Amino acid sequence: MTAATPKLRFWIDMALECVRRDHTATLSPGDQTGPFRTARALGMALAALNDANAYASGRSTLLGLPATTGLVPTPTNPVDSDIAGAAACAQVLRLRYPNQANLLEPAWIHWLEYFGLGAVGSASEMAGRAFGTAVHLFGSADVANAAADQYTPTGAAYNHIAPPIQPTQGYAGARWGSSTPLLATRVTGFPPPPGRVSAAVVNPTQHYADDFAKVAIKGDINRPIGQPGVRTLPEEVIGIAWGYDGPQELGTPPRLYLQVVLTVLDAIEARMTGQLTPVDELEIIAGVGIAMADAGIDAWFYKYAPTHMMWRPAVGIRKALVGNGVADPNWLPLGRPDTNGSQTGQTPDFPAYPSGHATFGAAAFQLLRLFLTEKGVATFDTNGVDDVSFDFVSDEFDGRNKDPRTMQPRDHITLAHTSLWQAIIDNSVSRVYLGVHWQFDGVTVLNAAGTDDTFGVPSSPSVLGKTGGVWLGAQIANQIALKLGVTSATINASKIL
Repeated sequence: MTAATPKLRFWIDMALECVRRDHTATLSPGDQTGPFRTARALGMALAALNDANAYASGRSTLLGLPATTGLVPTPTNPVDSDIAGAAACAQVLRLRYPNQANLLEPAWIHWLEYFGLGAVGSASEMAGRAFGTAVHLFGSADVANAAADQYTPTGAAYNHIAPPIQPTQGYAGARWGSSTPLLATRVTGFPPPPGRVSAAVVNPTQHYADDFAKVAIKGDINRPIGQPGVRTLPEEVIGIAWGYDGPQELGTPPRLYLQVVLTVLDAIEARMTGQLTPVDELEIIAGVGIAMADAGIDAWFYKYAPTHMMWRPAVGIRKALVGNGVADPNWLPLGRPDTNGSQTGQTPDFPAYPSGHATFGAAAFQLLRLFLTEKGVATFDTNGVDDVSFDFVSDEFDGRNKDPRTMQPRDHITLAHTSLWQAIIDNSVSRVYLGVHWQFDGVTVLNAAGTDDTFGVPSSPSVLGKTGGVWLGAQIANQIALKLGVTSATINASKIL
C-alpha cells in the first residue's frame, strides 16, 4: 500500500474514517451526514491535500485557487510540501467535522511525530491550514443549501412523497443543486425519466412499465429468493454490498467508491510497481473526490427539478398508473441496508431520478478508468470496456457488520470484477435488487437506431443510454479528466460521450 506515499495516504484514510465516524452515533452526533454532504467534504479534503502539496512543489493545481501567503516556497521560505498538503486536508476535516476534534487533533500530532516532521505550528503547517480554510470557504453556502425540508410535495403523479411506512422521513437536499461546484459545470441535455411524459399524463411509456415490472418483482421484500423471476442470491448480495446507505460503522456511498479506488490503485502498485508515480496517485484520488462532490450537485439538481422528479418504487408501485397493472397497496422494498440497525423496508429520503449511487459511482469509476488508460495502465476494447480487474470486500460483507433482518454478522464475501465498467453497472442495478430505485434511474440501453433510450442493462459503454445516473456521472468525470491531462482521444475511446 503506497498510493500517494504513506505520509499523505494517512490523511486520505483519515478522511474516510471521518465519514465512518460521522454516521456512527456512539462516535459523533454527525456533521456531514448523507451522501451529498459526504461527497462534498471528501472532495474538499482531497482537493486541499493535492493542491496545497502541488503549490508547495511547484506543480499545477486542480481547483485553481490562489496560493496563500507562505505556501509558495522561496529561498528564504522553504516549504515542506507534505506538511502543507496534509495540513490543508486536516484543516478541511477540522472545519467540516467539528465534532471529531478528539480524533483529528491528536492524529495531527501523532502524524508529525511518526514521520519525524518536527513540531506543531511550523510555517508549512500554518500555510497549509490557511489553504485548507480557503477550500472550505468555497462552500460557504453549503449549510443553507443542505437545510432540510425545503421541498413541499404536491401529490401529483410521479412526484416524490414520503413512503407510507416512513411518513415523517423528510426531504433531503432539495436546494443542494444550487451549490457551487468545485470544478465541473452543469451537465445539460440530461433526459427526464421515461415515465414523465408530463405531470398530467398518467399513461406511462412502455419503458416505464418494463422498469416497473422488474423492480416490483426483484425488489420485493416479501418474495423469497428462489421463486421464478425473483432476485437471486447473487443479486441480493450485489444489492447489499453496494449499499452504504448511511448506517452506523459504514457511512455513505462516496466512502465506498473511494475505498474501491484505493483498492484498485493498491493492486496496481502491487503488481506493477512504479507504473504510477505518487503524484499520479494523489492527483487521481483528489480528482475522484472532486468528481463525486460535483456529481452530487448535479444529481440533486435534477432530483428536485419538476421536469425530472420521480417517485420511489415504494410509492409508485402502490400507486400503479394506467398501463402498469394493478396497484399493490402493501408492496415494500427489500430496502436500503440498515446495517447494524434493525429497520427493514426503508427508502432514502429524496427523489429517485437520477440515482445518487449510479451518479457518484460512475463519476468515480469513469474518471479512474480514463486516467489509468491515459497512463498506459489500462486499455479499452472497441466497445469501451476496460480491462481493470480487481477484487473488493465491501464493509457490508466484512464478516463483522450485522444484517438488520437477522441481527447477526453477515458473511465475509469478496466480490470479483473483470472491469471498472462492470463495477459501474453492478453499483447501478444493485438499487433495483433492493427495491429502492427504478432501473432507469441508473442505466438504460440505446436502441438499435441510436435515437432513443430503452429498457435494459447495457453490455458495454457503446450502448449506454443517456437516461440515468451512470451517463450523468460519467459526464462529470469526463470534465474532470481533462483537468487531469486525459486527452479527448482517451475519452472518445471510453465510448461514454
